Amino acid sequence: MKNVKRAFVFVSLFVFSITCCVAKVDDYILREHTGGLAFPKSMTLLPNNALLISHKEGVITLVTGEKMQKQFSLSLPELYSEGQGGVLDILVISGFNESPSVQQSASGQLLISYSKGTAVDNRLAVVSAKFSAREGISDLKPVFEVSDGKDTPVHYGGKLLSLPEGGYLVTTGDGFDYREQAQVISSQLGKIVGFTLDGQPLPKPAFTEAPYVYSLGHRNPQGLVQWNGNIYQHEHGPDGGDELNLIVNGNNYGWPVATKGRDYSGARISPFTQYKGMQNPLIDWTPSIAPSSMAVYQHTAFASLENTLLVTSLKAQQLFAVYETDSGWEATPIIDQLKTRLRDVEVDEQGNIWVLTDGEEAKIFKISAM
Repeated sequence: MKNVKRAFVFVSLFVFSITCCVAKVDDYILREHTGGLAFPKSMTLLPNNALLISHKEGVITLVTGEKMQKQFSLSLPELYSEGQGGVLDILVISGFNESPSVQQSASGQLLISYSKGTAVDNRLAVVSAKFSAREGISDLKPVFEVSDGKDTPVHYGGKLLSLPEGGYLVTTGDGFDYREQAQVISSQLGKIVGFTLDGQPLPKPAFTEAPYVYSLGHRNPQGLVQWNGNIYQHEHGPDGGDELNLIVNGNNYGWPVATKGRDYSGARISPFTQYKGMQNPLIDWTPSIAPSSMAVYQHTAFASLENTLLVTSLKAQQLFAVYETDSGWEATPIIDQLKTRLRDVEVDEQGNIWVLTDGEEAKIFKISAM
């Protein structure tokens, strides 16, 4: 009987019925795809549903459709992996064409964000690299790093986004103890930063005196996507005040001048929940859900989820569908049976949803329509 139970857990096949508001999911199948992933930070979907996983301690794992895992070490300059640091995000910028055998032939170019430095002087950095399933990581080149050093191992941001008009964005955190820097235009803490592959600012910057700054007033931004020509971002508040924002080049998103969150001691951070010249969030999550990543769902496999944003959460341990209604934006949990911290989410070409959990023994689950 015990062996039967073990086999059932290994297969991890569940069928659920969920009722919620606009984003109702009637029936789905949840399968465990792979496990044993140590402290993953992000998940990137490749052709043939292969996956690249970044790990906090400087490792990338290639997971193929056959559940096979192959690990590659990253020789990142001055990798600092204490606290919330380490390898943070991976963005595919070229290559990885369809192939019958991704395990043997996958190759392409990546951008990788990570924290570098020491306990007394660390910062977010971005490098480019070549990846080959045969040879691993090569040709590491520095692209961008935050100009401000700090002595805290938290709030790095690090989410990467490719812009259709060319260039890239990366989110930067406020460093926790340096939250006032989010409002200082000459500081690159608490910002979304724009850059090209050769490390230059994007053309036509919003701030001539700070050409890398795309937007400011952020705390610890973790989700960043482009959808229907708009850029959406979410970020952690303190105790409350998690936000979903519509990002516009040059805008100020308020932190720490305007927030609904409170300090972890219970003290007020600011008397203002909104402030003139600063953008209000589309959604405020108070109490906090600790949003961790975000993907766009534009498929018909789950018809009720079409044209929504999918948001994973750490504290709430749920996958949310986020959508616009006549009365504003709403967020609905669509699957909470996992009962664990969720680190990342991706959507494949068939409309399947892939979810990465968090922690020392993290797993990948695939959610499919029945």
